[in-house]
Amino acid sequence: EERRKREMERYGTLLFLLFSSFLDIRKREISIPVTLLFGLAGVVYSVRSGRTMTDYLIPLGIGILILGGSVLTRGQVGMGDGWMLLALGCMLRMECYIQMACIGMLLAAAYSGVLMLVFRKNRKTEIPLVPFLLLGYVGGMII
Repeated sequence: EERRKREMERYGTLLFLLFSSFLDIRKREISIPVTLLFGLAGVVYSVRSGRTMTDYLIPLGIGILILGGSVLTRGQVGMGDGWMLLALGCMLRMECYIQMACIGMLLAAAYSGVLMLVFRKNRKTEIPLVPFLLLGYVGGMII
């Protein structure tokens, strides 16, 4: 039973990140209804799995930080990215979430550095974050 729940969590999250990455790359947007639905499913799953409230605190803090960054930078940091991180925090265990977020953001930062140094792009060049979160999630599954 526990194994089946973990597989549902893994494959559901993987499908969500694949779909969201496709949208983020193609349309430069994140589907808020799909993200909210995933977040609500994550809350239900987490409550049924017996996660404690403390397991939500760090993901909640990171998501709120990104949302605040979006407001403060007037959209230079995507508001959808904050909602995405909040939804993922509802579904994933804290260790998995932190691993995914750290790997994903490090990859995004490295990609930005390559764009700036090699391709002479500037700081205003937009990059989609969700594909890097997907890579971070897959990388965390492999590790």
